[in-house]
Amino acid sequence: MTPRPVMKGRDLEGLVFLGKVSSVNVEYCSEDKKMAKVVVTTTDGKEIESECIPVRAAGKISIVIKHYLRMGIGKYIISDEKVVGSVDTEGEDEVQNRQDSQNG
Repeated sequence: MTPRPVMKGRDLEGLVFLGKVSSVNVEYCSEDKKMAKVVVTTTDGKEIESECIPVRAAGKISIVIKHYLRMGIGKYIISDEKVVGSVDTEGEDEVQNRQDSQNG
């Protein structure tokens, strides 16, 4: 079995925003179950893990990732095929309108 790549927990959360995570799990690193690592499975079937961190921190990271997955965050940002979400174009008009009203 090849070793899994290791990333920081916040970087694993970033993968969710890119739409690259399909599932998340927590694995214990120590016999006393005080240290654990977060393991995500990517959309292409690869596993990436965090470094061993306290169980409470690993649990919080995995819960955040699960919430993001449930909300479908990655589906609104980037996919391999095309951009599937909408970009906020109304904000530009609002800024332009404010500038016009201040200048005139």
